[in-house]
Amino acid sequence: MIDNSIARFGNWVAHQLPPGLLTDLLVEGIIGGAGAILIFLPQILILIFFMTLLEDFGYMARVAIMMDKAMTRVGLHGRSVLPLMSGYACAIPGIMATRTIESWKERLVTILVLPLMSCSARLPIYALMIGAFIPNQTVFGYFGLQGLTMVLMYFLGTVTALILSLVFSSWIKTEKKSSFIMELPPYRIPLMRSVFRQVYTRGKLFVTDAGKIIMAISIVLWFLASFPKVDSGNGQEQTIHSSYAAKIGKTIEPMIAPLGFDWKIGLGLVTSFAAREVMVSTLATIYNVENVKDEVVSLSDAMKRDKDPLTGQNIFTPLVALSLMVFYVYAAQCMATFAIVKRETNSWKWPVFMVVYMTGLAYFGSLIVYQGGLMMGFS
Repeated sequence: MIDNSIARFGNWVAHQLPPGLLTDLLVEGIIGGAGAILIFLPQILILIFFMTLLEDFGYMARVAIMMDKAMTRVGLHGRSVLPLMSGYACAIPGIMATRTIESWKERLVTILVLPLMSCSARLPIYALMIGAFIPNQTVFGYFGLQGLTMVLMYFLGTVTALILSLVFSSWIKTEKKSSFIMELPPYRIPLMRSVFRQVYTRGKLFVTDAGKIIMAISIVLWFLASFPKVDSGNGQEQTIHSSYAAKIGKTIEPMIAPLGFDWKIGLGLVTSFAAREVMVSTLATIYNVENVKDEVVSLSDAMKRDKDPLTGQNIFTPLVALSLMVFYVYAAQCMATFAIVKRETNSWKWPVFMVVYMTGLAYFGSLIVYQGGLMMGFS
């Protein structure tokens, strides 16, 4: 509903303003790009709401105590639970919350695996791909396939984080033994005014912080996707396949083709290094520029209709969507996170290591999913 409302608003603006570059920039770049992220704000606010409730109930501290023994077995600390759970909302406050962990080794391991927890910035990508390409059907008689797919993405990141924490813990050596002492807050009924204030504050920060990046990137992408103009014989006619954006995407396309990705997805992978959610606005900008009817269309509809000009086959399929989601489960796609890691570790060594291992994990994870799916007969 929100997706269609934004599309209708873009069409209304396009009809109210005279044709020209400024109108194209406003409709295709700003509304089509930055507006796309607002579609997923309700899901993000719901996630923040329940995380805030758990914190205010006093339950999170008890989880840390209950999980201390289990966390120790994988090389983490009982206090690692709180940062890891915060990572489901955003990795940045989670990384900052590791300051409560006294052991440098356990703190460092927590920092290294924390970005694998599926944060709210991944949610727009999951929601877009699942809503558009995963069938809305029931499996095992009770469970919705779309819901199971969403849970699988979160489960995949969490399990991988725990496995890697064990690996990193055995690799990073330290002589100091850690202990766990924590004061339990009393159970209390949360003040809903306080809860909603925190939800509003965090939601506002998400929109404003992401919005600044998305706005700037959307404008740049609009330019890259709209120029240069090509002469089709009937005057100047823009085609995205000869644009600067296409050239960038097609440069890396051979490297990502084994994952099932085309140049448009490749361009999204590049731009979303600034922030994961930029992937959605990148696709929205590209497809709005590509649309020859001068109308802002629903992003999911545009992706479903997109076909390879050479083979005539759909660019996006359920298998490609699954491959892309797995890539984003693992991918190192957040500059702000790495800046925080550098600040917290006081070294470029660990953020660089994080980028390398997460990018490699994302590539090979996506490769296994896509190529394995093809061998099993999926498309």
